[in-house]
Amino acid sequence: MKQLLSLSAILLGIVSACTAQNQTQTISIQNDSVPTSTIVPVIQKAADVRDTITESAAPQKPMTRTERRARRAHDYSFMIDSLIASRAYAFYPTFMQAVPDGEITQIYANYFYIYVSPVDLEVHLPVEQCITQQTSLLNFDTESIANYTAVKYLAQWNISFTAMHNGIEYGFALDVSTITGRTELTVECPKGMMQYVGSIGKRVRERR
Repeated sequence: MKQLLSLSAILLGIVSACTAQNQTQTISIQNDSVPTSTIVPVIQKAADVRDTITESAAPQKPMTRTERRARRAHDYSFMIDSLIASRAYAFYPTFMQAVPDGEITQIYANYFYIYVSPVDLEVHLPVEQCITQQTSLLNFDTESIANYTAVKYLAQWNISFTAMHNGIEYGFALDVSTITGRTELTVECPKGMMQYVGSIGKRVRERR
């Protein structure tokens, strides 16, 4: 009987040792294994994109002919205001008259002008002697500009300034309508006073 008990104890010890060895091997295999990463795709809800600008804006009603004409007049007036505010513009004459008794003469040549800028003045105008009605040229450039003023009253701009050239002072005065574009230029010079009628526009390169 004692021998049987001893034999059972031995067998039980062997089984326990084998089990412990197997567990140790299992743990060792897990520690020596290479870890892997599993990528799980994330499905996001589609973004709700809405054109809030178009949806909120009310449909524009086509302008009537009256409204279109009023809009063009407004844009033209704004263009004149912008030119004068920039102080970079040109005057192109179409008629001239020696003040006070000269004849009104149409100017056909398109190369006469005055160019006004914040830093200089270019003058190229025909000048007529009131008594003899002889025509000569007023042609000079100068950087000596003084007393420049521009005042708007209702739809009329009144601009005046002086300029020096070769020790001689010239006076310039422009009256500009923002409705019709009609522009009157008065020039006081040693040969007398001249008045021109024309229009103002953008300042471009000198015509050759």
